[in-house]
Amino acid sequence: MVVIEADLAENHPHRLASQHALAATYQSNGQIKEAVELFEHVVAVEADILPENHPDRLMSQHELALAYGADGQVKEAIELLEHVVAVRASILSEDHPNRLVSEAILGIVYQNNGQTKEAIEMLEHVVAVQAVKLSEDHPDRQLSSVWLQSCYDRLEEVSVSGESDGLETDD
Repeated sequence: MVVIEADLAENHPHRLASQHALAATYQSNGQIKEAVELFEHVVAVEADILPENHPDRLMSQHELALAYGADGQVKEAIELLEHVVAVRASILSEDHPNRLVSEAILGIVYQNNGQTKEAIEMLEHVVAVQAVKLSEDHPDRQLSSVWLQSCYDRLEEVSVSGESDGLETDD
């Protein structure tokens, strides 16, 4: 028997999983606006039925943040990733892969937004945790190290050129 989405309640887990997968497919296909719209819907429905720390809800929020970033909505991406990182930090061990990936992505988004200090802090943490848990040649550890080095390089470029480096305060 084929189940049609219309046969399932809006908050049915299978319907939400299908919508999540479709939104990810939209994003992979470059249909960013459609991905954002569908991820927003999934996140809104999950907010009504799942606790804040539910893995599915956090994954949908993480994916929506990525879609926001792809859509140029950097402020929204950062706010949502900060939330996901905070919740994951409260429920997952420091070396849990889902926590580390959200922290690494937040660091990258910070860097792309010119928030070099925040990026370095986040990525230094990720690299330090991975150094304890992953072999030196593990792809995740290598990639995090490359991202962190990119932040250091950016900081050096900024200090040489006299541009803003994201380190000044509002004093």
